[in-house]
Amino acid sequence: VLGSVGLAQAQSPTILAGGRYQERQSGPGVKDAWEQENDIIRIWGPVLGTEDGSIRIDNQSGISFEGEIVLNIDKEHSRVLEGVNGFPVEVRDIKEGDFIYAYIGPAMTMSLPPMTTAEMVVCQIPQDKSAPGYVKVKSMQQQETGDWNLTATDGTVYHVPEDCQILPYLTRNIVRLEDVTDSSTCMVWTDAAGSVEKIVLFA
Repeated sequence: VLGSVGLAQAQSPTILAGGRYQERQSGPGVKDAWEQENDIIRIWGPVLGTEDGSIRIDNQSGISFEGEIVLNIDKEHSRVLEGVNGFPVEVRDIKEGDFIYAYIGPAMTMSLPPMTTAEMVVCQIPQDKSAPGYVKVKSMQQQETGDWNLTATDGTVYHVPEDCQILPYLTRNIVRLEDVTDSSTCMVWTDAAGSVEKIVLFA
């Protein structure tokens, strides 16, 4: 019996991005290597309902598990922000039918519906605006023109004009583009041409 329990703990089935199944091995160094290879992914769709500490979404992104997913909101590790200025939003203020974007890890439970913890949820996005992106920064390099190139960990490169507005998250601190460094996390808003027009930098 003890051997069976140990095996069950060592091999915890999970769903991966794309709806695949994998027996995820545990052990020293395995988690870190697995998570570095599989960064956060973005899903989106209408809200099916909310409960205390969770949001049910109809995932229509074509990424990860299609259909209903339960997004658990962890008070210590999850952010729920509106899409205009990046201000916090209470889960109870999200309504059924609202269209949201969620950033999640690549693994979730095999329950039906599957469950995962959201790192970021973006809601209340104006219909005439695109949703801001949640970015983990790999590098931020200034060009000879004075503009910057922000490279995200997923390989996306953002053009950041030297006069781009940058704000700190929920503080009055003064931040500059120079404060965006590797390992920073931020929200970015882009214009129709794809250039970044605003950044909210997380501490």
